[in-house]
Amino acid sequence: MSTIQRLSLSTDVPTNIEVWQLTLNLQMPVSHLDFSLLNESERNRALRFRAHEDQVRSIVTRAALRRLLAQKIMRQPEKLNFVTNEYGKPSLQSDTDIQFNVSHAGCFALLAFSTGGSIGVDIESCNRQIDINGLGKYVFTALERKAKIKTTTDFIRHWVAKEAILKAWGVGISEHLQSISVLHDSERYRVVCDRMDCPTINGWAIEAPDDYAAALAVVNRD
Repeated sequence: MSTIQRLSLSTDVPTNIEVWQLTLNLQMPVSHLDFSLLNESERNRALRFRAHEDQVRSIVTRAALRRLLAQKIMRQPEKLNFVTNEYGKPSLQSDTDIQFNVSHAGCFALLAFSTGGSIGVDIESCNRQIDINGLGKYVFTALERKAKIKTTTDFIRHWVAKEAILKAWGVGISEHLQSISVLHDSERYRVVCDRMDCPTINGWAIEAPDDYAAALAVVNRD
């Protein structure tokens, strides 16, 4: 059975932001209750995955998202409708100021919600083989590379921060990797952007299971 819990966030994270961690049992059969909440497009997308683990990850995470959103706007979870922007970031097709974002890796998923601006979240496993120097030249700016990213864990921690920030911005990640530099200041991130259309974005490292890294970001409406 999958379990869900709300995470404690840094005291300087706005109170209109919350993050939930979903712990997934990837060996369990797909739950009919979860599957029934999804629309046809979500079901088809999940069933296109060949591996059972990927199907469970997709279905359970989407069902959890629908349940949490439904509680917030007091509607039935199966009746929620979504739209996506040109880069594929989803939002609710309804008159609400709730923004959300989802990320999953391994046996975990994060679901983030905000009523104060567009939000992004990312989680990744640190147990991966990465060409730090080769990939780093593509992923990180010259300013970021001055931080001397030496280990896989350093790389992943920096990557989740950057991806969460770009997801909050709502733009294509691969196209904008060199548009922003993310500088770490303890749990808080400082974002340096070289584009005039870049909004003010705040970001934080957040609690993650052992051997994982996770980050949260939100666009400052002000």
